[in-house]
Amino acid sequence: MTLNNPIMLKASVTAYQHKLEDAIDNGEVEDVMDQCTLQHHFAEYLKEYDAGVYAREMFIPKGVTVVGKIHRYSHLSFLLKGKIIVISEFTDRITMEAPYTFASPAGSKRAFYALEDALLTNVHMTRTPYEKNLPDIEKEVIAESYTELGMEEPDIELFNNNILRKE
Repeated sequence: MTLNNPIMLKASVTAYQHKLEDAIDNGEVEDVMDQCTLQHHFAEYLKEYDAGVYAREMFIPKGVTVVGKIHRYSHLSFLLKGKIIVISEFTDRITMEAPYTFASPAGSKRAFYALEDALLTNVHMTRTPYEKNLPDIEKEVIAESYTELGMEEPDIELFNNNILRKE
């Protein structure tokens, strides 16, 4: 099984997230998420669509890796500033340079590495487009697991076994 296989790419993102979290917990790398500022933007609620629009804008400093969350629905994303490397089961490994617009399919989860300071925005439809409802919006647009979406969880053991076999 090659790394550019969607099953392996999905597992690689989750495996990388676990290794990054372990390295932070063990003091091997510094947790710099406090440097990744997050801003929330809301458009008015439209009764005729029974929804509003919510945008989540994150600043990612040069040299920082961020692993995103699992998105329930397809949405649009915009790299407004900078240059990043992105890995997901849907895109393999690509380099994006601003300005860059892309659709994120339902079930997408990505790892981002900022080659330059970057500004990344995700835009979601929501039935609760008000800042006071951020926890509700998170539940609406983010899944805790792939299983919640009727998708298979990544096989990290398979990924690790394939990677270790190649070393």
